[in-house]
Amino acid sequence: MSIRTAIRNYLHSRVAQWERRRTERYISSLPLEIQKDIGWRRAQSPDQPGYARPHDSLFERRW
Repeated sequence: MSIRTAIRNYLHSRVAQWERRRTERYISSLPLEIQKDIGWRRAQSPDQPGYARPHDSLFERRW
């Protein structure tokens, strides 16, 4: 793999990550009822398993 290919792959992955985060922020800003209707994973209540508060860091969500 050349340097050019490595840089291109890295930039593509960063753009995809940015777009994913932008979509997550947009959907998370919708009312909870709409999030539940579309099946958004964060539309769970805090007492359900797998619930992650939006202000938790990635490390805190894993544990």
